[in-house]
Amino acid sequence: MAFNMGPTQANKFWNDKLTAVASATWVRNNHTYKFGGEFKQEVWSDLNITFSQGMLNFTESQTGFPSTQGQNLQGGVVGQKYASFLMGLVNSVSVAARRDPQWRKKAWSFYGQDNWKITRNLTLDYGLRWDYGGQGHELYYRTSMVGTSTPNPSAGNLPGGFIYEGFGAGRCNCEFTKTYPYAFGPRVGLAYQLNDKTVVRAGWGLTYSGGANWWYVTGGSNQLGLGFNSVDFSNPAFGESALLMRDGLQYDRADLYTATLDPGIRPTPGQLNVPPAWGGQINDRNGGRPGRVNQWSFSVQRELSPNLSLQASYVGNRGVWIEANNLIRPNAIRPETLAARGLDLNNPGDRTLLTSRIDSPLAAQRGFGRPYEGFPGSATVAQSLRPFPQFNDNLAVRWAPVGKSWYDSLQVQLTKRYSHNLDLTSSFTWQKELGLGTGGNPSPNAAAINNAFNYDAQKSLTATSQPFIFVVGFNYRTPKVGPNRFIQNLLGNWTFGGLLRYGSGALIAAPNSNNSLNSHVFQGTRMNRVEGQPLFTKDPNCKCIDPRKDFVLNRAAWQDAPAGQFAYSSGFFNDYRWQTQVTENMSLGRRFPIKERFAFELRASFSMSSTGSSCVCRPTSITTLRRRALSIAPVSPMAASGISTPRPGRSSRPPRAPSPAAARSCCESSSRELLTSPLWQPPPIPWRGLLLLARPHG
Repeated sequence: MAFNMGPTQANKFWNDKLTAVASATWVRNNHTYKFGGEFKQEVWSDLNITFSQGMLNFTESQTGFPSTQGQNLQGGVVGQKYASFLMGLVNSVSVAARRDPQWRKKAWSFYGQDNWKITRNLTLDYGLRWDYGGQGHELYYRTSMVGTSTPNPSAGNLPGGFIYEGFGAGRCNCEFTKTYPYAFGPRVGLAYQLNDKTVVRAGWGLTYSGGANWWYVTGGSNQLGLGFNSVDFSNPAFGESALLMRDGLQYDRADLYTATLDPGIRPTPGQLNVPPAWGGQINDRNGGRPGRVNQWSFSVQRELSPNLSLQASYVGNRGVWIEANNLIRPNAIRPETLAARGLDLNNPGDRTLLTSRIDSPLAAQRGFGRPYEGFPGSATVAQSLRPFPQFNDNLAVRWAPVGKSWYDSLQVQLTKRYSHNLDLTSSFTWQKELGLGTGGNPSPNAAAINNAFNYDAQKSLTATSQPFIFVVGFNYRTPKVGPNRFIQNLLGNWTFGGLLRYGSGALIAAPNSNNSLNSHVFQGTRMNRVEGQPLFTKDPNCKCIDPRKDFVLNRAAWQDAPAGQFAYSSGFFNDYRWQTQVTENMSLGRRFPIKERFAFELRASFSMSSTGSSCVCRPTSITTLRRRALSIAPVSPMAASGISTPRPGRSSRPPRAPSPAAARSCCESSSRELLTSPLWQPPPIPWRGLLLLARPHG
């Protein structure tokens, strides 16, 4: 963790959305036709002075030992960040211009559908929707990025020069992302009444999302070379400082505000730096393609009694083109590059060579030299083999629609309409959720990437997977009983309600490996699971864990991946889950009429939560994209026919509440420290109640 000096956030944001909707309905005979359209324009403005005063970064490496580079210190560090600060040894510095970018995005949607009552017991809904809307752009095209095929004059004309969005001299005569014009979503739904007590429903449809979320788009976008420039100083090698604080920041202020449109604006001479843009240094050309969900459902509903019905459904979907930026590593070393240079990661000598300085005798002996004039001699051989050796960064990609998702579920729902003073709804879901890719908003939310060049192997359970979920909600009103009217009024008409939810425990991610693979190919990996070893030393649900002394996760169940190799283990295992998640809410209340205009109301509510998340962070939900996808159409053909259209990837259930334990203890669940320290576990959460008295009405 770094020690920083300077503001990391200094923005004023304005986010507005202009929306216009039109619709028409035409009823003719047994047809009900509906047509409509929608226009949206999203506006994102940002007055940004972040880094305008300078941001100084201090780390331990400047006061540590250079010999520790690439060594496995078992989670420990050598050096002190604060000591580096006291000595004025700055690891990196960024100074940025004051910025005021303006982003705009337009979207059009049109739909038509028909509700056709073919017979008294058969209804067919069918329709078509078309969406057209890309990712938008900065109002005046003040955006730049690293061009993967553009020569960079500051790096010997190697690929990786900067390109500038827009039209005219010095620009690419293009927009960085193209709009997908074929987002047609056909949908069909069918409802058939077999008899007086049985109804069969089925539905299918293609739905599209509104595109990847902008995610504070102005702060995450490159604007270098457009008058919104930054001046960066980075350490030339491990343990060396970018500059000394006593010398101050030496730069020309005009460099911050001059629009140069220079393809070689980075790296600066003698350094390996890129502009700070957490959103991404590269915009995916297909970033305007919306995520698509192919979804279907089949259900049978049966009336068991006049007020009791049971419904069983199969719900499935397949999602593609979901934002998953971490699946693309443009500046990681590819296996074929190593093979072409005669390097083998299984060879200890080759691994030593990769972490050696490019100006070392070993590198010269093996025939490796600087890839271009001005390449720092202190950089490693591995750095020189990167696709873009002039940048000591992974070059994050933004809006890459390469993720996928899979969902299948059996959903059973029991509904009791109000009778005998009781109404009740209960549902059970048995489901499987798989995803491929992470790093989007929304994203498939699968396991962390383990070798981006082995695309198909990244498919895994999603971080939010819960195979079993049971939810029941009820309300019961007490009848008037007793020998006299006073007792009847006292004991009758009390309302007792409850919402109870029981679900599988949250997944725990496989821990990261410490085999130093990142220093060789600029990709990390995870540990391998040891066959035959239990994952836990105690059952997480045994209620017998003493957090002061018990190690619950079995350290012997995991081992580092061999040196120079990626792990073969999955990122998530279905049997590697924390405690069963339980949420129980109860309420009791009664209204006592006093006079015509006054009443006395008494209410008490109780809640108990045991989410079992003391060692798992709360990741974002996989359903975000799918929820957006389902909400596109003003009227869904399936919904119009009464066909159940649950959110793909998720059954109907209340959202999870974040756990304080997750934030406090084990958010670094994939780190080795989780395996070498006792788990912090909160004390059992008791029933908690709230009582409201004397609430007058009238």
